Amino acid sequence: MSKLSDCEPLQKRDSITPRAYVKSYCCCCMFDQKREDPALFDEENIKYRAFFGTMHIRHVLVILAIIKTFLVFSFLFLQAMDTESPLGVFSATFGFLTVCITNVLLIAGVRLKRYIFLIPYFTVCVLFIFVLILHLFVDFLDTANSKNTVEMQSILHNTVLLFMICFEVYMLSVVWRAFVYICDFNMQRQIEKIVQKKSMVKRSFDIEYDLVRNEIIRAEVKANEELV
Repeated sequence: MSKLSDCEPLQKRDSITPRAYVKSYCCCCMFDQKREDPALFDEENIKYRAFFGTMHIRHVLVILAIIKTFLVFSFLFLQAMDTESPLGVFSATFGFLTVCITNVLLIAGVRLKRYIFLIPYFTVCVLFIFVLILHLFVDFLDTANSKNTVEMQSILHNTVLLFMICFEVYMLSVVWRAFVYICDFNMQRQIEKIVQKKSMVKRSFDIEYDLVRNEIIRAEVKANEELV
């Protein structure tokens, strides 16, 4: 059995392919994987990548946040245009501003390596997915009662809702991977600081030891000279 410290990284980043990504990350239980040393932080580990291993989550989250902001704005704008209720317009505006704030915090958290900025997104995302599922269920029942479920407008509307749900679920998984990445990154920095601190303490102890030893040698030499 090979030692854990002798294990190589899971993959070399220069050779990442979609097939290797699916085999190593999505179907890991079906294939024998190389063991990783948890004490080693690999910035380009495949678990920190998305889009089948083609991009790092640092870049993917920026793209997904922009796409989500545009999709939510379009969806809420159409919802506000369909209703004349001031409450509906206020709800759409509040939802859009909430999504924008959480997306800004999400990008800032990844850039600054602060996992605390990602926590609001999890709450809003779960609520948003729940609202979309409930909205899809209600709209489907409404079209079923009016017997226009197979009409093009109803199919397009339900398809858009289903796409947004799938998009949110995928983005939630990417954000969770980013959360793990930030935690691992900060842990690695803490380990480096501890090692550096211990090295400085050891170096200081060695210097003090050398000084004391030199003083003792000088004292012995002086005592020998006095005896002579």
